[in-house]
Order: sequence, then C-alpha cells, then structure tokens
Amino acid sequence: MQHISLWIIVFFTGFLLSAGEIFLFQTTDLHGSIHNSGNHSGASAVLSGMAEDVKQCGREKSILIDCGDLLQGSLESSMDQGKTMIRLLNTAGYDVWVPGNHDFEFGKQVLSGRIAEFRGHVLASNLSFPGIVPWKLISRNGYNIAVIGMTNPNLEKWIFHPEKLGFTVSEVNSALKKILPEVIAKKTDLIILAIHSGLYPSRRLQDNGLFQLSAQHPEIRIILGGHTHEKIVCKQLNNSGCCYFQAGELGKGYVKIRILFSDTTGMVENISGEFIPVPADKPVAGEFTVPKKYIPEQYHLPGNLSKENIAGLFAKSIQKEFPDVRIVFHGTLTKYIPEQKRINLWQLFKICPFENKVLLAYITKEEFDAICAEQNLNKKYDMVQHSFFFPDGTSPFRSGSRERVLTAFNSYTAAGAGGRFPVLKRILNRPEANSTLTDKRIFDLLKNYLQGEIK
Repeated sequence: MQHISLWIIVFFTGFLLSAGEIFLFQTTDLHGSIHNSGNHSGASAVLSGMAEDVKQCGREKSILIDCGDLLQGSLESSMDQGKTMIRLLNTAGYDVWVPGNHDFEFGKQVLSGRIAEFRGHVLASNLSFPGIVPWKLISRNGYNIAVIGMTNPNLEKWIFHPEKLGFTVSEVNSALKKILPEVIAKKTDLIILAIHSGLYPSRRLQDNGLFQLSAQHPEIRIILGGHTHEKIVCKQLNNSGCCYFQAGELGKGYVKIRILFSDTTGMVENISGEFIPVPADKPVAGEFTVPKKYIPEQYHLPGNLSKENIAGLFAKSIQKEFPDVRIVFHGTLTKYIPEQKRINLWQLFKICPFENKVLLAYITKEEFDAICAEQNLNKKYDMVQHSFFFPDGTSPFRSGSRERVLTAFNSYTAAGAGGRFPVLKRILNRPEANSTLTDKRIFDLLKNYLQGEIK
C-alpha cells in the first residue's frame, strides 16, 4: 500500500512540474523541398520526424509554426504550385503559416488557393489579403499564446509593383503598433512574433533590424524569423529577455523551443531551445510519403556550355516570344552549368529555378547606358548580360537619337533585384517607359525555345 501511495505522489509531482510548459516547433525557408537532396532531408522527412517529436511532447502542449518561403523553390513544387507543401503542413498539424516573399511569386489566385487549403491560420499583420489575419490566440496546456504574423516588408524590392498584383505590404513597426494594443488587451500569457525576416539589419534594404524592434516592443518574448537561411537558436535580443530563433533552410531540420511558466505567477520563467537536425536518409512515415515524379523530357543546349551562352539562351527565348523586342537584359540565374548539352527537366530547373516573368519597357540610349553602368558595379550577379536584336545586328540606338527602344527584363531584376539596382527601378517606374509586366513565365519560354533545339 505504501508503494502504491509513493507511486501516486511521484506521478502527480512529475505532472505538476511539467504542467507549466509548452513547446514551439518552427520551420522556415523549406522552399518547396519535398524530397531529400544533397545535404538536406527535405520537407517529407523533416515534418515526419517533427511529428514524432510533437507526439512525445504532447499535441495539447505544442504549437507548430512555419515562417515562410514554403511554396517555391523546387521543380515538383513549381509544377503543382505548392499544393504538396501545404498538404505536408496539414498532415503535420501546423497551426500557423506566415507567407514569405517567394510565396507570392505564383500570383494572387494561386496564393488564395493555398490559403484556402491550409487548415491552420495564415498570419501577416502587415498585409491585407483575403484569408490572412493579423494574429491569433492559441490555447495550449491552459495558457493563452498570441502569435502575431508578419511577412517581409520589402516585398516591392523582389516583385515589380506587388500592390498591382494584389499584395500591399506595410512597414513592420507601424503594423505592430497598430495591432499590439488589441493583443495586450486579451491578457495573453505569451506574445510571439513570427516574421519572414532575418535577425540582423540590412543596409542595402534599409532594414532597422529586429534588435531595435524588440527594444521598442518588450511585450514580445519570442521572435521566430526566416528569409536569410541562417540557423539561430535562442539569441537574446535585449534586456527584456526576448529570444530569437530561426530554423535554417531547405529542410535540414527544425527548431524546438520549450517555454516554462512559473507555477506561482503564471509568467514565463524560462525559454530554451535547440535545433533538431534531420538526416537526409531518415525514413519517412507513410502519411508523409510523396512519390517522386518521373519526367522523361529531354532538352538540347545549343552552343558551348558557358554562362555567357546560357544568358544568351534566355535572351533568345524571350525575343522569340516577343519579336518586337530589340534589347534583352538577362544574365544567368545560378552558378549551375550542366556537364552535357542534353539535359532533363530537373537540370533545366537548376538553370532557371525562379518564377520570374517578362517585363517590357521602352528605354532611351541614355537610360540604357545608366542601366549598364549600374549593373557592371554588381559583380555578384550576372545581370550585366544584354543582347541586341536588330536586322543588321548592330545597336538599335542611332547616334544622337532620343528614340525609345522596346527592352525586356526579368521581373525580379525590374523590381531592383532586392535593392541592388535602384537606378534601373527608377527608370522603369518613369511613366514614359510604359513598363508592362506580362504573364509570360521565363522558365516556360526557355523550355519552349529549347524544345525546338532537340536533335
């Protein structure tokens, strides 16, 4: 009898000690990586492994959050426009998804479809869009946890005039000031900011950084970030005890955070966390299994295997679709150069792994020179390539002429390439440039062009 009583005491003591805890599980920047590839395990294995961990911790104590750049980044995810990635999040039981900048690239209609399919809450307090709400109160283990979502405020630096596509994004701090009084009024036990943005300030993007944001809003105790593909665990941001976490990139693992509440005050007593790596060969549970697609298509790369030739292929494929274009600005998009001229669709996607579209604009010789001068200063990107298409093969500009010439760009470059090309962006924003974003996806144009080159 004494043994039974002792067991009951030990059991309930252990229960009380663990009753004041909840767990956060975070992923970010999965980029459509469904399957293992190289040094990362992919979403199937990561979410399968995380689901096992959630089960051990207790679903009633766990909150699952993804901080964006979920839909785009792999050939398979591009083919189904992120449907499989949403299905995997639903299978794992995610509570929150915060869209990242790449999640907008499929367009308004596709994003609306993915939001409708997601069973959790899509949060972004600095974005007005159907189906997206600013924040959500989530109850776990007797505690009320407020999760505020925030997409990256610099969307217009990657997408050409996102507001014209239905995506109007505001600055982070002003959005927080607007929503925090409502959140605080609910007398929550913990406030979390889930944002698709990195920890450190970016001079190029004129980002004030999350250190300053945290100091201005000490009510926020945890910030979950993304976008910069860094792996950061429990970085203290200021004296208020705010902790920052970021789960790296491409399904290499996930972040697990334990929040301990005081039994006497009910306030947060301790925040700790760890990054859980998931090996690329980890077995995947049946419900997370996604069959790999078999794609037999083959393409032939004409000319030599060099970045200059690949940049020229982009230009030719665009000019074939738009025969009135006289200049194309388009360099290589990645460092990948195939070893053989005959390639498959997977290799083609490695050459062109983005959802960029063609933008058309009319520019003068003076503007052309200014664009070239700016791009030549940016050695990191091969955007300096340009191709002329004129009957006699010469420059379309006549000496002393102020004539405007139809020119093509990819939409990412036209938006300023993440702040790298402000001169180009100003030129394209001039009314006389008559800039027009087409619905022609550059990957499709390149594929169609190369299909005519098969030998």
